[in-house]
Amino acid sequence: MNTKADNTIIAFLLAFQDLKTALGEQEKQNLKEVAKQLDTQPKAWEDYIKGRLLEIITPNPDLNQSYQLYKSQLDNLEEIPDDLLPTEAEISRLNTLEKTPITRGFKPKYEATGYETQLNNVVVIVGNSSQPEETVKQVKFLEKWKQFLSQSNQSN
Repeated sequence: MNTKADNTIIAFLLAFQDLKTALGEQEKQNLKEVAKQLDTQPKAWEDYIKGRLLEIITPNPDLNQSYQLYKSQLDNLEEIPDDLLPTEAEISRLNTLEKTPITRGFKPKYEATGYETQLNNVVVIVGNSSQPEETVKQVKFLEKWKQFLSQSNQSN
């Protein structure tokens, strides 16, 4: 698979999973907004959503440091193996972790098929959860990414 895709989302998810402190209320609200936008208008990524996500990352020193590390590792990769992407089953399992019914918003319209769509779905679920810090820790495929990145960086 060719990865000339934007690595911002996967770098954010990896960094967010490593975060030791909780997000502030405003950061959580901003993350919910990013999730909502990714769900309803994924094509607005470059124009709007990416900037909103970076507004969450940049002012948080721990999150930003971890994000920058993962982003540089990801940007150095030539290729990302398909088996690192979340499966539909993993995304569905994440969806069932959040038991509280959501009375507003939209049901995701897209099947998890492409690189961006699969990652967007994960951000939508994490961002809309009542405890995003706990939900992101349940994202199992990120461990495969971390192993892959550490092996890739050792071979460079």
